[in-house]
Amino acid sequence: MARLRGVRPDVPGRGRGANLIKIHRRSGKISYLVYPDFESDPHPALLRCVRLSLRTRELHCCDNAGSDNPPILYRKETFLAPDHPLFARFARLTRQEEQHGLYAKTATIGTRAGWRARLAAAGLRLRGHRVVRGQ
Repeated sequence: MARLRGVRPDVPGRGRGANLIKIHRRSGKISYLVYPDFESDPHPALLRCVRLSLRTRELHCCDNAGSDNPPILYRKETFLAPDHPLFARFARLTRQEEQHGLYAKTATIGTRAGWRARLAAAGLRLRGHRVVRGQ
């Protein structure tokens, strides 16, 4: 992870273990996101987020470790360079999900429970990074 000017390395919980970094260009914030199963889980749960305002130096921490319904990540390929070894696998999953209409009304699919409900309503399930008919 590159060291950023104005970001103190001694801030507790500053994103240790982060595998995604989100830069909010308009608000001047940076988020360190921890998705422990990013590569293996088709829709990994957000374990922890540390968001720092570069303008005000306010720090906001969110820990979802005990959550039964954490936020999840979808369209994972959008976070990778096209030449990344997993890009094609993640992009194929997204295409399959789009073909099945699973991204209609995305406001309800941002959590584990919301996503599972969408899959169940469509009679689908995931097998690895593939969409298959449910049983």
